[in-house]
Amino acid sequence: MTTMVRRTLSKEVHIEGIGLHRGGRALVRICPGNQGIVFVKKGVRVPATPENVVDTRLSTTIGLGGVSVSTIEHLMSCLWGLKITDCEVVIEGEEIPVLDGSAWPFFTRLQDAGTMDLSGEVTPVRIRDAIHLEEGGSSIEAGPGPFRITYEIDFPSRAIGRQRLSFGGADYGEEISKARTFGMLRDVEKMRSAGLALGGSLENAVVVDDEKVINPEGFRFPDECIRHKILDLLGDLWTLGVPIEGDIRAYKASHRLHIALAHEIRKAYFLEGGNRS
Repeated sequence: MTTMVRRTLSKEVHIEGIGLHRGGRALVRICPGNQGIVFVKKGVRVPATPENVVDTRLSTTIGLGGVSVSTIEHLMSCLWGLKITDCEVVIEGEEIPVLDGSAWPFFTRLQDAGTMDLSGEVTPVRIRDAIHLEEGGSSIEAGPGPFRITYEIDFPSRAIGRQRLSFGGADYGEEISKARTFGMLRDVEKMRSAGLALGGSLENAVVVDDEKVINPEGFRFPDECIRHKILDLLGDLWTLGVPIEGDIRAYKASHRLHIALAHEIRKAYFLEGGNRS
């Protein structure tokens, strides 16, 4: 099993923008670190681990000590793409800025800042026994094999419909990071009445009205929606802090199922102080 060198940023990066769900502005400083991926808010340090996930309604929120940080999945996905295992994310605000709705702005800024290797290595988790989870008509599973994510969605909207894509880890920047979050126009008011999507707009999300895309520019990819689901899953699984060597399959899954799979992998393959090789 090939180990991976621990990696952090070469220098601090500042990013400011509006939050997708709460609608407020946030300033984020992504700093070099050497204690895993840790979010810092009001002086409270919240490690990005499955155990610290406190909400998965339409996004992933972590919290500890009465402090929470929402919508971490796009930044976490970018960190996966750059193989950054250690950094501190200092935030002033309620949630990580949504920017254009994808991970691409994070990816380019952090890539430009550069990375540096740390002492020590992380060992991937090799999936040896199948893990399968279901919820309603949705499912997610991980089994033995080389790393691959195969994701499938099926929407009644003709603009989205049924999409299926496999991703083996190559060219994350071009193929996955540019895919934006998306939603149905008819669900917008329902989400806003629940206190979600308050900062959403055509500038940071793809909005679909049954047969057509509302955004004037349309989709970035014909299958942008399924690419974004893979983006989210990569970010949610990076809460494990180590790569996964396994065949992951998801059908109409959610952040809740993504994090549930992370919990099951954690329980099955981790010992206190490290993972089983």
